[in-house]
Parts: sequence; structure tokens; C-alpha cells
Amino acid sequence: MESARCYINGIGILSPQRTFVNTEFLEEVTNYNTNILTCITPDFKTYISPVQLRRLSRMLRIGMTAATICLKDAGIQVPDGIVTSTGYGFLDETEKFLKELLERKETQLTPTYFIQGTYNALAGLVALSVKCTGYNNTYVSKGFAFENALHDCMLRLLANNDLNLLLGSYDESAGVQYIAGLRERQFKKEPTNSLDIFKNKTVGCIQGEGSAFFDLSGQPSPSTWCSVEGLKLFYLPESAEELGEGISSFLKKHNISETDIDVVISGMSGDSSRDQVFEQLEKILFIQTPRVYFKHLCGEYCTATSFGMWLASSILKKQFVPEVVKASSTRFPDQIQTVLLINHYLNRNYSILLLKRYS
Repeated sequence: MESARCYINGIGILSPQRTFVNTEFLEEVTNYNTNILTCITPDFKTYISPVQLRRLSRMLRIGMTAATICLKDAGIQVPDGIVTSTGYGFLDETEKFLKELLERKETQLTPTYFIQGTYNALAGLVALSVKCTGYNNTYVSKGFAFENALHDCMLRLLANNDLNLLLGSYDESAGVQYIAGLRERQFKKEPTNSLDIFKNKTVGCIQGEGSAFFDLSGQPSPSTWCSVEGLKLFYLPESAEELGEGISSFLKKHNISETDIDVVISGMSGDSSRDQVFEQLEKILFIQTPRVYFKHLCGEYCTATSFGMWLASSILKKQFVPEVVKASSTRFPDQIQTVLLINHYLNRNYSILLLKRYS
């Protein structure tokens, strides 16, 4: 997978934690006693005009706010392109549309539910709001959606590193998805304390949601958070050994060794049946490297890698690791230069992301 180094020059993220304020870093942690986590939101009127706000669904408000925060953080008014990603799209709006379709027998339907339920609704909304007429695309590839969108941006920056591309993700914790997930034993049945999901060895994870936007460029700026050095994807690795070999090969390609990694961010989901590869990997690779978990804060969803990338970027920029995410007793270094993010979705989609501090 050929890609270019790119810089994260701005971030905006809304999640089940208070992450929409970039000057804060998990200073307040919200604990949930339910298996469905929802976003903590600011006053939308601060970021979206009241006229526009009244027409938008909940998830469009969340996504538009995240994009607005990101552009402001990067000091960019109009990006050169917009690339968004989602696993299931706007399920609440789709459910409303299908329900109305049945109730009204396909007559006199409300077009709003259909329009706001399409996968590219957020990318189009952001483009119209900031008057961006450049490249616009949305990836809907389940557990690899965010990674594919990121790869698209990296390839475009390989061709022209002067571009500023707005990379986004969104997925919502819709009730209809939770019910469907229970049938596949994807989610836990009994109410679970979100901060204890790694202590309770039970089948299933907790459902999460969120929307994150990143301003990516081939050139650093005064607002740069960190650099993205490389990305690699694995589909259905047969064993932890195979995954470990792939990670070692990936690091070798980027001229670094396992001992050069300062922090490993692991996408452990708290699902005893689907985390087995990760549990075995921790015993054979990065044994002495400090580890961080994050899905007890945001839950599991298709584009949860974006939350992990926000966490990695924040650690590198702020040079601080909050206690709530620490997953090992190994001493964390005073200077954190390199972070490796390893995530999985339902033990099918595995991704590796290498990030470095910018100074």
C-alpha cells in the first residue's frame, strides 16, 4: 500500500466523552452503565446557524459541528477536498423513512428522511456550508471505511502535498443496529459499566458512536498535531503470529523497530470471543511497550479507528497519557515520539497506523 507522510493540522471530534474542546484532554471522563453510548454534544448554535440547525438530524448536527471545529482548529476556511467515511450511515433517518414507507403505503412520503439518510449527506452538507467545490467522496466499507478514506487522502497528498483535505468519519448508535447486533452476539446483553469492560470477560462489546474530522496536508503548519507515517490493513488474519509478522514487516518498511515504539494503542473491545487475537498478540509482541486502550470510552463502531487516531494525536501533541486509558503497568516515557495504533472490528478488519510527534 503506497502512501505518503501527511500531517494532521486540525482536529474536531464529538464522542461519548467531552472531546469537542481541543484544549482539554479527557479531564472529565463519563462512565456509562448501559451498553449503548451516545455523543456528548456542545451547544450546536455556537457552530451552526439556527436556520440551518432546525433542518438537520441529530447525527448531521454532530458531524457538521465536528467539521467546523476541525477547520477552525486548522485555520482553514475552505478545504481542497472532503472525504468522509461510515460503516452504516444515518440509520435513524433510514429507519424513519422505511417506517413511513410502510405506514403510508409508499404515498406522500417525507423526502427529508430519505435525503438525510443517504451516506453522502454529511460530505455534501459540509461542502455546501463552506462552499467547497473540490473532490468529494464517501467510503461505506464497514470496518475499513475510515482506513480507506484515510488511504484515499494519503494517495492524493502523494500527488500534491500542498492540498488541505478534510477527512471525516461518523457512525451512530441506533437502536435498530443494537437489536440486530444482539442476534450476532456482537453486543453485550446485560447492562455493563463502560469503564469495566476489560475486567468483565463476557461475550460482546458495547455500542458506541462518534464523528471525527481531521485536516490533512502534505505540509506542516503552526497548528500541526502530529504526522501520519503509514497505514496497513489486514483482513481475517488466521493467528496472532500472522498479524505479528505483518506488523514487524510494516515497521521494517518504515525503518523502525519494535523498541522504537513509545506507546501502543490497542483496539481491544472488551469482547472475550473477538479479542483473543489481540490478547495473544500482547504476549508475543510489544511485551515491554506501554499499552493504551480506548473503546471503554467511545464504545465499538465501524469507524472507531478515528477515535483512536484522535487519542494518538492528542498524546503526541500534549505529551501526556491520561490514567483512564493506561492498560499496562509499564512506565510511560517522558518523551513520546512514536505511537502505533492497532485496531480491529469484530475480529475481521485489522488496521495498523503509525504516527510520529511533530516538533
